[in-house]
This record gives sequence, C-alpha cells and structure tokens, in this order.
Amino acid sequence: MKNLYINLVLVVILVTILTFSLCSSSDESTENDINKNFTGTWTKATSSATFTERYHHSSVVFDNKIWVIGGFDGDFKNDVWFSSDGITWTEATSSAAFTVKSQHSSVVFDNKIWIIAGNKTYSNNANSPTNDVWFSSDGITWTEATSSAAFSPRADHSSVVFDNKIWVIGGTKNYFFKNDVWYSSDGINWVEATSRALFSPRYGHSSVVFDNKMWVIGGFGNGFENDVWFSSDGINWTKATSLAAFSTREGHSSVVFDNKMWVIGGCSNKDTWYSSDGITWTEATSSATFSPRAYHSSIIFDDKIWVIAGSDGSYKNDVWYWENTNS
Repeated sequence: MKNLYINLVLVVILVTILTFSLCSSSDESTENDINKNFTGTWTKATSSATFTERYHHSSVVFDNKIWVIGGFDGDFKNDVWFSSDGITWTEATSSAAFTVKSQHSSVVFDNKIWIIAGNKTYSNNANSPTNDVWFSSDGITWTEATSSAAFSPRADHSSVVFDNKIWVIGGTKNYFFKNDVWYSSDGINWVEATSRALFSPRYGHSSVVFDNKMWVIGGFGNGFENDVWFSSDGINWTKATSLAAFSTREGHSSVVFDNKMWVIGGCSNKDTWYSSDGITWTEATSSATFSPRAYHSSIIFDDKIWVIAGSDGSYKNDVWYWENTNS
C-alpha cells in the first residue's frame, strides 16, 4: 500500500512536469504590461497563503469573499478556505462532506456554492472521476444534491451559470475526452443539451459567460488547442476562431472583466490576453510577474483579476491580483 501511494505521487508529479513542458509557450518579455490600453501591474497579495500549495482546485466569489476548494497538494483535498482580501485566509472546513477531489468545477448558483464532479483518487494508472454534485450556503456544511448525476463521471471539465441553469461542458474520464454539454436548474436533475458539440472532445479548457453566450476556450483535444467556440443555447456551437492569437494551451483560466473575455496562463505561460468578440485577441502582457503556471484559478473580486495557486512544475499557494490603472 505504501509503494502504491508513492507511485501515485510520482505519477501525478510526472504528469504535471510533462504537461508543463509539452505545451507551447509565448515569448518571454521583461515588460509586465505591454498594451497601452491596460496599464497596471500584477501585485502579490501573498507569497504563501495559509492553505497548502496546490493545483486543480476551484475558486468562486461568494458572500463577498474569495473561496478556494479542494485540489491536489500531493494528496487529494476536500478543505475549503475563504478570504475577504486575498491575504488573510480562513479555513471554513478541513474536511468537507464531499469526498476529496481535484479537477472539479465550482459555480455560485441560487445563493449557494456548488461543486461538481472531479477526480477523487488515482490508482492502477487510472483516475477515479465522479459525477456527484454538492452545495453549501456557508462553505462549512455541504449537502449532496446527487451522488450520481445523469452525466458520466468526469474531471477537467468546465462549468458556468447561464440562463438560470448550471452547465457542465466536456472533460475527461481516464483520457477518454468528452464534448457533451449538460444543464440543470436544480443541481439534481440533469438534461443533455447535446451529446456531441461541434468543438472537439477536450479537457483542461476554460468557459465563461459573455455577451449572453457560453464560451469554450482552448484545452487539450486534438492536441493542445487555441480555438474559441460559443453558444447561446448549449446545443448549437459556433467557432469564433480556430487559431486565436494566443498560443495553444490547457490548464489556463478565463474571466470576464471590463466587458472583455480574458485568458490567463496555462501550460508554461504567464501571458494574459483579452477579447471583446472571441475572434480578435490582444495581449495585455506577455510576461506577468507571477511564475508561468497551469491549473491555477482566477476570479474577479474587488474590481481586480485574481490568480490563485496552480503549478509551475511545483505546487503553488501564492495569490496575485491585477487592476487596470488606466481606466
């Protein structure tokens, strides 16, 4: 059993290093912010948050706080943390009712935090993804909406709230990639919008809601991707671009800020890009102050873009924010 656990940790570390090294990366620059339309700097809120170094966690903004949920720090986690300033972090629970997990998704819906699917363990060279759905109104007490949603078990999917529903998009189960799309109005009953969207099956992509549409950006499908897709109903998907200006990547984050979509990091990148239409992408910075990283989380809080933890080849627990000082 001890040897199995050691092998688990070594495999996860190897996958992290391989992902980091195989992705394409943007050119380095010594400039922090190079686009004249967005003047600002990345500021380190803390180099070492109270929660352990990790990646494959999730983050949301709820009750005027930033939340960090689960992830992997050498062990699969089910702890929950919050902060009102990104500097001081408080543990809501060290062991939530949901199983330990990473590569899950989280959203805020119906005035609750929701956590959806993800991997709970790794053994015999295979992950053990779930299809459970949980919610909490305080981050401490968690209630299981369903132990087995209608969608198949998965990890590295994306989730958004759109049209008063929670959506689950794509993902992977032991490297069988998915491009199905599901939604629920209560977190219990799930409906398949499409079993095969037009974008290729993929994982490690990002999704946002922008311009009254859902968006799917990049990920790993037919290799590392930098395509961008959108849909106003989850059924019919339109390709905005097959080759965005940013390099191919997975494990990046995306947010909506200043009426634009933003793509941050991923693979071995520390660049930041934005777009007002999903077609034309502009580089805000080619070399942010934080280290190149993947599988971090990003949110918008206090009118700033935040980057939380992730991996640059080693696990991180630093927290950074950026604000536009040219607005």
